[in-house]
Amino acid sequence: MSASSSFSSVVRKRFLQKSSSLFSSSFLTRILPGSVKNGVCASSFKEIRTTTTTTTATTIPSFFVQRKSENNWCWPCLVTIENFNSPSSSSAFRRSYASSSTELMTSRTSPTESAQQNNKEKKKKNKKKKKSSTTTTTSKTKAELEELKTLMDMKKPGKWYPLARTMQREIILHVGPTNSGKTHAAMERLKRASSGVYCSPLRLLAWEISESLNKFGTKCDLVTGQELKRVENAEHIACTVEMVDVNKVVDCAVIDEIHLIGDDFRGYAFTRALLGTPALEVHLCGDTSCVELIEKICKDTGDKLRIRNYERLSPLNVAEEHFSKKRLEQNIEKGDCFVAFSRKAVYALKSEIERRVPLRACVIYGGLPPEARSRQAELFNKPDSGYDLLIASDAIGMGLNLNIRRIIFNELTKFDGVEIRQLSSPEVKQIAGRAGRYKMSYYDKGGGVVTTTDDGMVLDGNRKNGDNAKSDIIKSSGVSGLQFIQNQLNAPVEALKTAGLAPTFEQILEYCSKVEGATLEDAMKALSSDAIVPKYYKMRKSDEVIRLAKYLENLGMEIEDHYTFSVSPTSVDCLHSMKTLMNFAKAFLNEGHVSVKLIPKSVNKHDRKSRADAQTRMNQRSVGILATLEEQHRAYDLYLWFARRMSAQFPEYSLAEALRVMCAHSIDAELQKLSTTATIESNSRKKKSEKKEEGSSKPVKQIEELDRKILRSAINRVNEERKNLSLLSKPATTKKATTTTSRQH
Repeated sequence: MSASSSFSSVVRKRFLQKSSSLFSSSFLTRILPGSVKNGVCASSFKEIRTTTTTTTATTIPSFFVQRKSENNWCWPCLVTIENFNSPSSSSAFRRSYASSSTELMTSRTSPTESAQQNNKEKKKKNKKKKKSSTTTTTSKTKAELEELKTLMDMKKPGKWYPLARTMQREIILHVGPTNSGKTHAAMERLKRASSGVYCSPLRLLAWEISESLNKFGTKCDLVTGQELKRVENAEHIACTVEMVDVNKVVDCAVIDEIHLIGDDFRGYAFTRALLGTPALEVHLCGDTSCVELIEKICKDTGDKLRIRNYERLSPLNVAEEHFSKKRLEQNIEKGDCFVAFSRKAVYALKSEIERRVPLRACVIYGGLPPEARSRQAELFNKPDSGYDLLIASDAIGMGLNLNIRRIIFNELTKFDGVEIRQLSSPEVKQIAGRAGRYKMSYYDKGGGVVTTTDDGMVLDGNRKNGDNAKSDIIKSSGVSGLQFIQNQLNAPVEALKTAGLAPTFEQILEYCSKVEGATLEDAMKALSSDAIVPKYYKMRKSDEVIRLAKYLENLGMEIEDHYTFSVSPTSVDCLHSMKTLMNFAKAFLNEGHVSVKLIPKSVNKHDRKSRADAQTRMNQRSVGILATLEEQHRAYDLYLWFARRMSAQFPEYSLAEALRVMCAHSIDAELQKLSTTATIESNSRKKKSEKKEEGSSKPVKQIEELDRKILRSAINRVNEERKNLSLLSKPATTKKATTTTSRQH
């Protein structure tokens, strides 16, 4: 064997051993000066491929394998590989291998290959020219990156509100369970203050506080996203927490349900109210879970903090036995409240109870308009209204004073939009605590009672896909439903770890100006995911806002209008709401004027071909009508929300408000009719076998006379607003009488 061949075999063996760790396929094509297209070194590459495929992911280019030449490595290739494999190879050689190998290749290449090499050199020259042109802008890009870094730095959110930081505020934190009097104590201070603001988590609660303050003699305005009711010479404001004015100095502020500061979606609004409300006294009402978090925030802002603890004013007892549905007629009593966690379950439970028991039930759930919720609560609390039961969702957990004797959990699980899960300890405490309200009918009768309808039903795991998974994850175990309730009531309070934050519109606008081509969606995603915040803060989940921004992206809106439409209270899961938003957006862009008439009609989806009995079909029809009215009410709410912010483009505020009020009263009337039909059926079943006597079958009142008058006045107001609108839009000489009726609603 010659010296060259032995050297070749040694180098090849070493190369095969180290190729997987040292070289990639693209690297080999650059360093080997041999003319690979003419077959030089092709056989060795073939050997490399068969050797390394089982041990490494390195892929040799296919044209090396396709060559059928059996030539060994050329001498320049052997020298190159040996130098790279040598431990003593210098870094200078490694840096200069490309130029040296190129010279060797040009001396051995064909004319076509030399042309390709020339093209490569031209490309390199063009790249150098581009680099030289970009050197002039490097200083600008560095400055922009620094500005972007500064924008993403949100370590001091308290500095966003300079007016509040100039004041020496005193924070009074009232903490305790439900029915402990913590909110009452804060409200008494607000009534005595010369000026103040009440920040509510719910529109309904803001409305109730406004009414109560005005009745007390403290003049108070009402400000929500959809409503603005001014009272002459008022120095107090009751508002939803998102609408608090951080530029108006007041004597006293009350922020209710402050523990919602940790909510993933709405927590940012409570953080903004806490950090930015310019008040000498800020009263916070919530449970004990938020104490440590509030202490950290107050330490950061420099505000003085005082904590007041409260205990429950009336006892709350867990029943010894669960509520048996089989013995519903014997077990049910006036003042009972059944809890379910979906609109469908609420109506199903209402229908079942009213068919079997001659009692009427009110309903309260999240999708019900605030006006209808308030009226249902009023009917339930009124002793002689004829409504002695309540079927509700977890919406009763805050904002309503209800005369409940016993809370009966019909379910111990709920679908939270992602998965079915068991009720958490705070949820059980919040709902169960509504029983035995202080200074109400059942306060002196042993306090409140909580129980469950099903025994031995607990959650064994988590699944997604909604109600279809419920039967798979709930199964009998050693823990009864009553024991589960008791455990959740006794569970220690989990401290909140983070408060919500949200980027402001100014920050979004600045991001879009600094990042070329950035859209609103890009800015929202970047500021939500890349912002640097303290450990006890978190950026809000902006999934719905981002979805709406993407939904409207192709309309060509200005970024300010695009942002306003994206943060609107539109339900992304409701097809009717999305259609309404798109109709508003198109009219806003094309005509500059948006009419209430653009709200699409809702379709009643009840099954007309159902094989159920006549009474069941009637109930299904009523539930379908209620769903339609609720969709229309949300659409009128959406119009009012835009009209509060773009009055010139959404000018029909009065008509939309009249339609919304009429819609709410129509919902309440339909609920009463639904209860009436079920009660009549229950009475007729009991008297079916008895001989009918004259006057023994008096029909139950379908709708309360007061509600009839309210609905009639609401209808008249709608007709008046439509008439006024038509007179404004037509010349005085062509006035026409309006013949619009309200039957279609």
